[in-house]
Amino acid sequence: MKQFFQIAFIVLVPTVLFGQDCTSERYLSNIFQSSVNQDVVYGNSPALTAVYVAENVTVNQAMTMDVYYPAGDALEKRPLVMLAYGGGYLFGTKEDEDVAATCDSLAKKGYVTASINYRMNLNAADPNSAVRAIYRAAQDYHSAIRYLKEYANTFGIDTNYIFVGGVSAGGFSAMHAVYLDDNERPAATYQGGLLGNVPDLGCISCAGNSFNHSAEVRGIINLWGALMDTSYIQQDELVPMTLFHGTNDLIVPYNVGVPFTALFLMPDVYGSSLIAERVNNLGGNAELNLFPGVGHNIWGLNVNNVMVGGPTEHWSPITDSIISFLYENIRPDEPLLTYTEPFCSADTAWLQATNAPSGGWICWSVEQGEIVVANADSSMVGVVWNSAGSHQVSATAFNHLEARSYTHHAQVSVYISPVVSITDLGGTLQASGNYPSYQWYLNGMAISGADQPQYSPMAAGTYTVEAITTNGCGAFSEPLVLVGIEEAQFSQRTHRVRVIDLQGREIGMYSSYQQFMQRPMRTKGMVLVQFLNEQGTILSTQRVVISEP
Repeated sequence: MKQFFQIAFIVLVPTVLFGQDCTSERYLSNIFQSSVNQDVVYGNSPALTAVYVAENVTVNQAMTMDVYYPAGDALEKRPLVMLAYGGGYLFGTKEDEDVAATCDSLAKKGYVTASINYRMNLNAADPNSAVRAIYRAAQDYHSAIRYLKEYANTFGIDTNYIFVGGVSAGGFSAMHAVYLDDNERPAATYQGGLLGNVPDLGCISCAGNSFNHSAEVRGIINLWGALMDTSYIQQDELVPMTLFHGTNDLIVPYNVGVPFTALFLMPDVYGSSLIAERVNNLGGNAELNLFPGVGHNIWGLNVNNVMVGGPTEHWSPITDSIISFLYENIRPDEPLLTYTEPFCSADTAWLQATNAPSGGWICWSVEQGEIVVANADSSMVGVVWNSAGSHQVSATAFNHLEARSYTHHAQVSVYISPVVSITDLGGTLQASGNYPSYQWYLNGMAISGADQPQYSPMAAGTYTVEAITTNGCGAFSEPLVLVGIEEAQFSQRTHRVRVIDLQGREIGMYSSYQQFMQRPMRTKGMVLVQFLNEQGTILSTQRVVISEP
């Protein structure tokens, strides 16, 4: 006669609290109210007088900006978008409706934005004065970038995600702030003139404030502005750009030419078409948006800070394009998924996004399956499918900015797992089913050569069998603890049977194997059963779960 005890298992099913937001419309929709800090002083610089007298007739000017932000936003760090108004360095302010409205709209979507003032005025009859006006404004823009980097924590800005741009002259200012290096300074920016009455303007970062930061940015938005020379753009300065320009622009040419169609004495400038060409030839990414037959101020003209007649029909396409450009350059990479096949029903399959963004998380969609466990950022999940077939798995990454990636889709095949159990056939163990492959285990170790549906045990211990289908899906039987192999064998060798608990306390002693088999246990749960010979030597010790005392 044999005696087997069935082990009772406690199965721990991990519970995952998926608290991450998988539906965020941040940066795409107006989900906040906008608030503004007006007239933030970012520096002080010598500016030309309101009525132009000479290059050396200046007054000290506090340089100001309006900073917009999403009210009530709990995110610690956000992208920054800086914009500057247009007006040919003669007109305009940071309150101009087009720039202010754009800053306000982007703040409602979750950005921090800034509309900046810069130094104005020039001598329209002097090309050198025009060059100096562009340079001064670029210095101011550079100063504004440094200021916001210095106070990034105050304004909740991630300095790795700063975008700059502007309208017309504001576009000039932004691009020269990023691309113009000190070794590329135009000659007109140095001291000159009769008796040196044209002062040296200093280095590109030598105005406004003394904060020590670079003007490196994440991207540029050029709204019908231009550069004095496209050679300012060097390969190590490349950043993504989006450029907008009308092909009939008579103020700032979209290719190359004199601004204001020679109404001012100004040098040639290079518009959006040639800027994009330079960037792309160097291996960068510049998206050029040309408007055939359209002139300057594509989205509308500002007079006294108000758009005359409101925005044009091009306003929405341009602002929508800006929103898309910004999002493309803040979103994380599409997840790269790794997993090991086959996927088997009722088994836990592990899937991993190997490029999960630092500080972010992964959101999953599993067709006909359930996520039962995940790590902290859900970059690795355990999935259980309860049905076979072809099922879709989708993964979307969210970064620390709460911007989402494109969704990665994968189609996986799930196969039926085997179901196997062990039956005692009077000295032989029989595995159920009719599967192509089996493997028997004793105490968790594979038994060499035991690969048939039947197995004749040769030792006491815990036995399990694994059945494997043609698709490679395997499943284990419930384990059995085999206490005795043959009663005759134990009756001849066993003198006493001792039962102790897991703390080593004796809870039963039997004078023979037969007595141990016939008397019920007075306990329940896991115990240790020791078989001793006449000399008291332990022949075998087994762990046994007693389900009923």
